[in-house]
Amino acid sequence: MSELLIELDDRVRLVGAVLAVSHWPQIEQACTPHAVHPQAKLTRQFLADHAHHDAVQAANAALQEGAPVADLFAAALNSQWPTFAPTAPLPPSFAAAAWLEALADFYVDTAIAAFFWAQQAASWEEARRDLRRIWQTSPLLSFLARLHDQPLPAAICLTPNLTYPALQPILAVAPDALTFILPPPKAVGESAPWPYREGADWVLAETCCHLCAHLLHPTLAPLSQSERDTLLHAAVAVFLGEALGNAGSQAYIVAAKRQFHLPHLPAAVAQLQSHLASPPATINHSPIHQFTN
Repeated sequence: MSELLIELDDRVRLVGAVLAVSHWPQIEQACTPHAVHPQAKLTRQFLADHAHHDAVQAANAALQEGAPVADLFAAALNSQWPTFAPTAPLPPSFAAAAWLEALADFYVDTAIAAFFWAQQAASWEEARRDLRRIWQTSPLLSFLARLHDQPLPAAICLTPNLTYPALQPILAVAPDALTFILPPPKAVGESAPWPYREGADWVLAETCCHLCAHLLHPTLAPLSQSERDTLLHAAVAVFLGEALGNAGSQAYIVAAKRQFHLPHLPAAVAQLQSHLASPPATINHSPIHQFTN
């Protein structure tokens, strides 16, 4: 069975640092005004004199051209640390090879590891520790394997992100791992984000939802948006039932049904639970495939 790893990844942290002094924070705030983690503020302060670095300018250009922010992370994760020499095909949505060269120079030029990350280690270790405690007894891998009805294609690596994007989880695909990059739970109003441990149900739900969307994309793609949303949230609700018990599942069903306008969600959850409880009727037909036919 594939591994579930909860680790810090300096490639992810460096991309988040570049984004901290790019146009990304303004883009986020224009969409949804919010408070950020103290690490995001401190990173922006530390790197203020590097806002004109080639890596930052390349990130700004990629974002302006419409490249998904996830592709910036995917490029970094498909390269070696700390040279950023490519190890796999890079996203075609922007000049990824030049971006990686600039990223390697940014790492050296800013000396961020020695003069900033070393002093901030406690916050990042706390985040990793929180995630490890949340996931230590989680049935995620077995649930995804049953849902997918085949071995998972790669290890799954979960990594905290205390900088940017501050609101948007990122799923980056590399040959050896699916890396899920998760910001802390958003707090209410102008408060700083909550620690991961105070939003354990949200951490479980977000991770499951994004991984299901990726793994089940061929099955979900032909469906309508409403059908896709219903099925994805049904899968999350079933997983939460296994991870947290019936109360956690029911709370999610009530909230998701209202938030995402999914009147058929309770029935979909019951139907998916029934399919998962029964062996697949034919080879290479997952419970999800049966459920949608």
